[in-house]
Amino acid sequence: MFGFSLGPKNITVTEAYERLGSDGHVLLDVRTKEEVRSAGIPGALNIPLDHLEAQAPRLGEYASIHVICRSGGRSAVAASLLHGLGLTHATNVSGGIIAWQRAGLPTE
Repeated sequence: MFGFSLGPKNITVTEAYERLGSDGHVLLDVRTKEEVRSAGIPGALNIPLDHLEAQAPRLGEYASIHVICRSGGRSAVAASLLHGLGLTHATNVSGGIIAWQRAGLPTE
């Protein structure tokens, strides 16, 4: 309404999956390397939350950044961090990998 964003939007795991692999979209997994090894998402980019601020500049090339974690808490923090760094096209994937698996979406 006033031309500014109040913060990141949320999208469902299904919406994130449908956009995965599309030009300009990235699914950013902010879980630890160990968590990703136990249930990774094919095609996702993994940058653990504690490394995100330093790695954020490399995300500027994407038209949209869909952030996922285990349950949605860390990804909400990460999406807010990215917004604060000017990457306002970041969204939070609600429910995280738990919702992803419940929806029967692919993992590796």
